[in-house]
Amino acid sequence: MPISRGLFNQTLALQTATLADDGMGSRTKTWADQGSFRARISPLSAQERLLQDKATMTTTHKIYCDSMTVTPEDRIRWGTFYFEIVAIINPSEAYHHLEIMAREINYP
Repeated sequence: MPISRGLFNQTLALQTATLADDGMGSRTKTWADQGSFRARISPLSAQERLLQDKATMTTTHKIYCDSMTVTPEDRIRWGTFYFEIVAIINPSEAYHHLEIMAREINYP
């Protein structure tokens, strides 16, 4: 069942990484916005966080959005908040929306 577009109440930016020379013989990772998209972002409850396998990366939020091209190497920016992508779920393999499991990070 498709998600109502009216539920997508936030504008987020998808960012991709590029490696750039730092001028001293090394390379640094820089992030650039690839575009914005409408989504719904929901923090996970403490119980949902505890139910995960301890060997996996902790997720803090679930992001619902239209089906789009996104990979775990990308990240998401929401204002001054940044999220690493932990998993991308395509419910029922129907391509009507994605559920992105993400972990909030404290650095830009």
